[in-house]
Amino acid sequence: DATSPDQIHDIIDRMKQYQNNPERFSFDREKAKREKEALAKKKFEEGKRKRYEARMIRKAKREGKTDDLEFYLRIGAELPTLATITRLKKLSKDEQLEEWKRNHSQHCLAYHLDQCKRD
Repeated sequence: DATSPDQIHDIIDRMKQYQNNPERFSFDREKAKREKEALAKKKFEEGKRKRYEARMIRKAKREGKTDDLEFYLRIGAELPTLATITRLKKLSKDEQLEEWKRNHSQHCLAYHLDQCKRD
């Protein structure tokens, strides 16, 4: 499903190409299956984030932080700078983790230090 004007334009362009050159079109069932699975995973991940945010807002309400409901959502959300990354690389693993948790806990430490094994 297209949700933005750019996606709609891409679909229309692709349709025009197939209309002008019908021999270029070949339906790929595996690709369609992968795209469907990727979309389902994306929706699931977005749902997880929304549930997390709702949980943190409830926690703030429960603890009386009604003037700042996003208090827990901001903790650790600060993006690390290049200078921070460079400094962290010189520290021991324990010191890296301690400093990371203080300001950047919502981000993947391994990713920023070029050690992440995820895709």
